[in-house]
Amino acid sequence: MEENAYNLNDLSVHIHFVLDKVTFPGWEDIRNMVNVHSLYWIHEGEGIFRTNVEHKVQAGMLAYLKPGLKMSMRSEMEAPLRITMLLFDCAELGYDAVWRNVRPIETLRLPFLGQYGPGQAEEISAMFREINQEWLPGQTAGTAVSRAKTQILLHKLHQSVQADWNLMESGAFAAFERIKSKLENAYMDHHRIEKLAEEYGISASYLRKLFLKYTGMGPKEYHMHIQNQQACRYLTFTDYPVREIAKLCGFYEEYHFSKMFKQLNGVSPTAYRSSQRTGE
Repeated sequence: MEENAYNLNDLSVHIHFVLDKVTFPGWEDIRNMVNVHSLYWIHEGEGIFRTNVEHKVQAGMLAYLKPGLKMSMRSEMEAPLRITMLLFDCAELGYDAVWRNVRPIETLRLPFLGQYGPGQAEEISAMFREINQEWLPGQTAGTAVSRAKTQILLHKLHQSVQADWNLMESGAFAAFERIKSKLENAYMDHHRIEKLAEEYGISASYLRKLFLKYTGMGPKEYHMHIQNQQACRYLTFTDYPVREIAKLCGFYEEYHFSKMFKQLNGVSPTAYRSSQRTGE
């Protein structure tokens, strides 16, 4: 079994430490506890995380440090970092009629660095604040809520695509994740991939390479895939007319929407809705 092959439904965590760290201009430190998983969420400021190369970090970014990874940190003079550090162990604990053996997780399927937009960043910041506030290890049941919320946080973070551990490409990977998130959250909009690549500081050709590597499709195809997923949900769970669903999914005309839908699903939107309602 691959080291990062695990079932999220069976994931269990044990928190070693949670710290909301307010740094000062020019602050420097190293990752001391390297034998556990660590999440570093940056609430404010700018700085440098150094592994074998330097990575610029800023508010709205998350670093996942797998066990064994050595890293040093530094705050910029003009904008010192404020970070919530969450140190934990995690394991897979399954249940199938009886409890199955505990299997420690060596590496989570999370990127080294991820950048989040304003809406997602606000939600993630709130989750880290709550975990920090509710982690009370000296009290009876003082860690139960924080552990549960950590598992919810991990489930949310796993919605991102799997990354490899080539740290040299982490900057490009962060740009890829931001563009991927934009396509997922703004699927109604019409995007020019070349413009997005320029905006996030990555070449269009390398962006396509990363999309193919981590999603199995190019960025335009991935955008259409997300639109199709949303269309399927609307057809299954609402009674909106097809022309309205076409607009909600970013299509100007029902004809082009129906053509795309049939190409991807093999049936028309109306036939798809009928099959979902009859359970076929």
